[in-house]
Amino acid sequence: MKKINKHKTNRSVYKESSIFINSLKTVLVGLSTAFIGNFLLQLFQNHYSFSLAVNFIFLWHTELFLLGVFLLFLLYLWIAAVIGSRWLSVLVMTVIIIAIGVATQQKMALRGEPLYPSDFLLINDLPFLIQMVDSKLILAVIIFLIGVVSLSIYILIKKKKNSSKRLDKSVEKKLSWLTRGSTFIITSSILFYSMGFSQPGNVLRYAYDRYAHWIPYSQQMNYYNNGFIGGFLYNIGVDAMEKPADYSKNQIIDIVQKYEEKASEINETRPAVINDVNIIYVMNESFSDPLALDGVTVSEDPIPTIRSLKERAVSGNILSQGYGGGTANIEFEALTGLSMEPMSASLTTPYTQLVSRMSELSSVVSYLKQQGYATTAIHPYNTTMYKRNEVYQNLGFTTFLNETNMTFLDRKDQNPYISDESAYQEILKKMQTTEESDFIHLVTMQNHMVYSGKYPNTDFSAQGTGNAEEAANYLQDLAYSDEALDGFLTTIEQLPEKTVVVFWGDHLPSFFSETNVQTNGSLKMHQTPLLIYSNFTENNDTVGTISPIYFMNHILEIANAQVTPFYALLMELEEALPAFEKGLYIERDTKAVSEKRGELSKETQELLKVYDAIQYDVTVGENYSKALNFFED
Repeated sequence: MKKINKHKTNRSVYKESSIFINSLKTVLVGLSTAFIGNFLLQLFQNHYSFSLAVNFIFLWHTELFLLGVFLLFLLYLWIAAVIGSRWLSVLVMTVIIIAIGVATQQKMALRGEPLYPSDFLLINDLPFLIQMVDSKLILAVIIFLIGVVSLSIYILIKKKKNSSKRLDKSVEKKLSWLTRGSTFIITSSILFYSMGFSQPGNVLRYAYDRYAHWIPYSQQMNYYNNGFIGGFLYNIGVDAMEKPADYSKNQIIDIVQKYEEKASEINETRPAVINDVNIIYVMNESFSDPLALDGVTVSEDPIPTIRSLKERAVSGNILSQGYGGGTANIEFEALTGLSMEPMSASLTTPYTQLVSRMSELSSVVSYLKQQGYATTAIHPYNTTMYKRNEVYQNLGFTTFLNETNMTFLDRKDQNPYISDESAYQEILKKMQTTEESDFIHLVTMQNHMVYSGKYPNTDFSAQGTGNAEEAANYLQDLAYSDEALDGFLTTIEQLPEKTVVVFWGDHLPSFFSETNVQTNGSLKMHQTPLLIYSNFTENNDTVGTISPIYFMNHILEIANAQVTPFYALLMELEEALPAFEKGLYIERDTKAVSEKRGELSKETQELLKVYDAIQYDVTVGENYSKALNFFED
């Protein structure tokens, strides 16, 4: 009779019990980390409001919060499977959550919008982005990271010492690798599946849809209502636009034929061809009119020249898609004639998510290039921001001048950015070197945040802005912009070549207080000055508030130049709906600002459907319209 080895049996039972206890500890630690982590994400998203975070969890959206905890728990298990240490995984998760939380809070404070998945594409621009963050916060993050690294080293050393004391390490190691491998495969599969959140039939999306209230036109409210995790998932990659119900080749053919006829009618009274006029776009960083805001008092007007130019130039305002940021999106609209409004909520930055991945996109640039123009982009900064190198090439620019190859690089006082005056000198130099007509698109940097410390002595002061120091420096920036534009247009006036300059501010600065926003309302906080100046005609029309997609309508009118079918469509759309973005629609001859398309007239809604079909066709669809020469004379 075989003798039973009790010691061996007891050791086996002990091992099984130990594995179970360790697994249970890992689960409990993971759930705790996920719960606290999701709470922190809510806390950061709501500007450290403890009450809002608690109410979201326990009173308003408990189910949505628990779904987020589940996903963070899976992420924790995935990290633990990779690292093999329970507490080290807690530290890694904590670093990830703190980093995302701080980035969210800063973006909400500076831009009024949350962190999107697409923002991770800007990781190459991290040094530039860090410049916008408060130095005290950066110091706190550095101290935190030093603490995390020190604690991680301590955990690793302790784990190594404990491991050397254990018996049967080979068996334990095999079981550990088996458990970690299985956990890695399972969690990777589920996390990868969750990335298809916006795809039809996604089970996770179905679970969220039972409790969520999605708001496509406002991602700030989307994150607020559905939690950070829900809002973040909602914005994970889908097509740039939802396919219109009636989209087909026949539909596009009908649209093209209709607007070919309209273009022909318009061109009967327009004999000129656009190619004998220089066209200069000046998108001035953060340029706005502080006197237009209620509750804000400034010591003196910082932009008297621009205000006086309204008497002898086409003037008005643009409806900016952004507040405090979003420069590239406003630039996208101005250069393409395509609006951000019909785009999917998850397409937050077309430059990085769409245009950089296309070989070409019909645009103002490509159209003018076909007309024989020399096409030049000037951005007095580095080339990595928003992948402008690739984007400008895909839009049709032949030359891209930036801080690495510009001639004029002067700054004002302690301002770290190249001045408007230098940028204008660069334009004039470029115009002198080309025999063809010029299309030059300038994106300035002088007025970029952060404002404090730029000018030790300013000529201005302001009250009621929320940040007096930043406001004073910002007003000084505006004054320098005003002076620089005055000098530039004086030179343009003396040129023998016919030239049109389109000058506009991309968005308001972000330092205004919540009181300013509430007092003035969404429309005023998204309006910036617009001037369209010509050195060969006298025209002081007021265009009111328009979207940047319509700039070429007015240039072609000033030049009395012929239009393409696409511009005939934009002219008809502007006549009905001069300005529109998600949540803001200004219909012609109406005083009220609409928040939804459904509030517009049926005629305007039908016209928007036509516009949607063309925009879908060239961004996501089959590009039938380009093949039919919709964007050419």
